[in-house]
Amino acid sequence: MENNKPIEVQQDPVKQQPTPKITTPVAIIIAGVIVLIGILLTNHGSKTPAAPKTLSEQVGVSKAQLTECVNSTDTSALGTKIQASAEAAMKDVPADQRGTPYSVVVGTNGAKTEIRGADTIDNVKKLVAEVTAGKVTTKYTGDVPPVDPTTDHIFGNPSAPVTIIEYSDFECPYCARFQPILEQVVNDSNGGVNWVYRNWPIHNSITKLIAAECVAKIKGNDAYWKYSDLLFNLIAPTQAPAADNL
Repeated sequence: MENNKPIEVQQDPVKQQPTPKITTPVAIIIAGVIVLIGILLTNHGSKTPAAPKTLSEQVGVSKAQLTECVNSTDTSALGTKIQASAEAAMKDVPADQRGTPYSVVVGTNGAKTEIRGADTIDNVKKLVAEVTAGKVTTKYTGDVPPVDPTTDHIFGNPSAPVTIIEYSDFECPYCARFQPILEQVVNDSNGGVNWVYRNWPIHNSITKLIAAECVAKIKGNDAYWKYSDLLFNLIAPTQAPAADNL
């Protein structure tokens, strides 16, 4: 029941000053004011938190820029080019043995060998050493297209004597596992090895590869490699990648 009694006044026996009692409604109002002040001090009048950045925004490409580029991409022509490159590179690999990642190690001395699957760092370095020496255990016999500095994505020293040309897929978990291995091989080579990433979307990753190509077109080679890492980080056993987060 609401307390409508008037404020009572007591006399302090020491100072002889009136000490008001606070009624229940007044106490509620004061408590509410204190809570409100606390909220204002905590939020400092801040606005609603900004939405998380998309992957492209994290490398400096706005969502609008990416969308415009993706929508203007000739997917048919791009798909034809990608397939022709992969077919030439794997022409001597039986169809039932083809998969991602697939890599060709090429030396400026003419030596070539291949890597099928996500190999270990020790084996990759062993094959690089064979190519460097010009004496490979297993010769590569395909027709991998030569590196084109204007269209290929190169990580490391462009003039390195050894190039690893990888055919990979942004939806492939083995490719995601192989990514840091190739990066480490390049970083440990002191300029002796570079790495070329080529798309082969056998796991229906066409949307991601087009987005990656657009990032490269808009922001350059370094942004492409950073974006590629972000795309591979989406691969997790309990997390499906969000298409609208590219």
